[in-house]
Amino acid sequence: MYRAQRNGKSPSSAERIDFKFSNFQALQVPKVWDKLLVSIISVETGKTVARSNKALVRNGNCQWTETLSESIWISHYDSSKELEEQLFKFVVSMGSARSGILGEATVNIVRYYTSSRSSALVSLPLKKCNYGTILQVLCIF
Repeated sequence: MYRAQRNGKSPSSAERIDFKFSNFQALQVPKVWDKLLVSIISVETGKTVARSNKALVRNGNCQWTETLSESIWISHYDSSKELEEQLFKFVVSMGSARSGILGEATVNIVRYYTSSRSSALVSLPLKKCNYGTILQVLCIF
């Protein structure tokens, strides 16, 4: 198990990570979807930590202009300097549960933080999606 804390005091042997998600782009979006938004959900808490505005789908692509920021505390594993995983779920939808979810993807932000420490462009195939839609997002640390 892992323990992440949002803001507040740092737990012992933890590291604060400030990061941004930007340049969101959904590729291969089917024609039946006209406007989409992205919700970022902490897998640990199940709470939505950020949500984009709705963006128009044009020629099978959807692009969001805003940058979404987040800060978290990540604990180290007990006997090593390795950071514990922190999972976020990206849900691409039309805005409400009734109007439909195109798909979702999960990312371990610590994986990209430890490998790059500056930025990483991530391509995530959407699960629960039958259209082959891919969500691209730039993670900036």
